[in-house]
Amino acid sequence: WDKLVQAARSDGLGAVLIDPMTGSGTLPTEAALIACDMAPGLLRIASWRGGSDDGRGRNPHRYPPAIRWKDFCEMEEWDNLLSNAMERTKSGMKWARSPLKPTEKGMLNIKRKNVTILCNEKNPRACNLARISISNAGIGAIVSLHEGDCVEWDLGGMHGDHRAVIEGRTIFVCNPPWGVRLTEDIDNSWVSLREFLRREGNGAEAWVLSGNKDLTKILRMKKSRTLVVRTAGEDL
Repeated sequence: WDKLVQAARSDGLGAVLIDPMTGSGTLPTEAALIACDMAPGLLRIASWRGGSDDGRGRNPHRYPPAIRWKDFCEMEEWDNLLSNAMERTKSGMKWARSPLKPTEKGMLNIKRKNVTILCNEKNPRACNLARISISNAGIGAIVSLHEGDCVEWDLGGMHGDHRAVIEGRTIFVCNPPWGVRLTEDIDNSWVSLREFLRREGNGAEAWVLSGNKDLTKILRMKKSRTLVVRTAGEDL
């Protein structure tokens, strides 16, 4: 995703990320922060609201424990780094939400932005968490959330001027249920994902997290690459 964003900055052809089963919105939120060039940890500093425990109104996240290291930089230098990081984020957000320039091919018959992140979630409680995460991160300008079964999520299908996918510039990401925390209607979820990707995913690449090989087979798609990710005691 980072490489796609960098390419979009260089050639102006845009970057699209689509998550059909977003859960609480972790993947699209992280993708948006990357696209906006937000430094790790900066969101916690920038989004802090309220007074501190000592009653002096200081932001407890502004000065991390690292500043107490003997070989750490001067406080003034840290403040300058923090200020520069915030300016980079403002600039990154401005670029990400700016309209994509029309191309000679006439590709842009609908309004697009330099970065478009679309996500969907069927579970109402998870969808509400995703909505809160997107709002707290301040990325609502580039992240759009839809509620419902992904098999019914219409992104323009294979063709048409209103198709969400930009061929060669779109990544699908997904962490569907695979039987650890969520155990109900798992097979049906994977069938919905299969039908959604077949209908909407032509001309794009898809990255799917799965800790269950039998469930992955439901997709009936040939993988081109496998990366092992260790989480919750499982190899994904």
